[in-house]
Amino acid sequence: MRCGKEIDSEEREFCLDCERHFRNFEKGFPVFNYLEPVKTSVLAIKYHEKIEYCDFYGKQMADKVRPYAAQYGIDAVTCVPLHRKKLRKRGYNQAQELARVVADELGLPLRSDMLVRDRYTAPQKSLDNLERANNIKESMTIGKVYPQYKNILIVDDIYTTGVTIDVCASLLKEAGACNVYYSSVCIGKGR
Repeated sequence: MRCGKEIDSEEREFCLDCERHFRNFEKGFPVFNYLEPVKTSVLAIKYHEKIEYCDFYGKQMADKVRPYAAQYGIDAVTCVPLHRKKLRKRGYNQAQELARVVADELGLPLRSDMLVRDRYTAPQKSLDNLERANNIKESMTIGKVYPQYKNILIVDDIYTTGVTIDVCASLLKEAGACNVYYSSVCIGKGR
């Protein structure tokens, strides 16, 4: 009911992560589970320059969010930022490429400058939950503030523990957002 992670009990509304941790975002709209063949495909976007896959996945994300966009008053799309060093090395931010498609499909403005990653960090996949949280919290800040946007959709490629999206949502709320939602191509099954 919150992050969008599948749960294996009809009696539960939240996954164990969402039961244990307060979330700064209201609701998530992941499209696929982080399983093959999607896993390899999404990693190919990030590490093997398969940017063209973003069109397909972005449309899938927009289709998932579309029924809720008006209901929740989503008025802008942003993305998880990439540090300039990683951006220079990779040549693009996969989350921004996905967000561009989502925004176009939903007819919403894309404001990819709302958040800034101003400190280079190690890849999240190599860290435990506490290290992830500290890594992300210390690496991001608020970018440009758009007071007219109150209900914001954050786009990312992969949601695992939720730390990245949660930090982004917290920053957006500090900057004046009322509600923050997210969509990702895939989500880890996890707990």
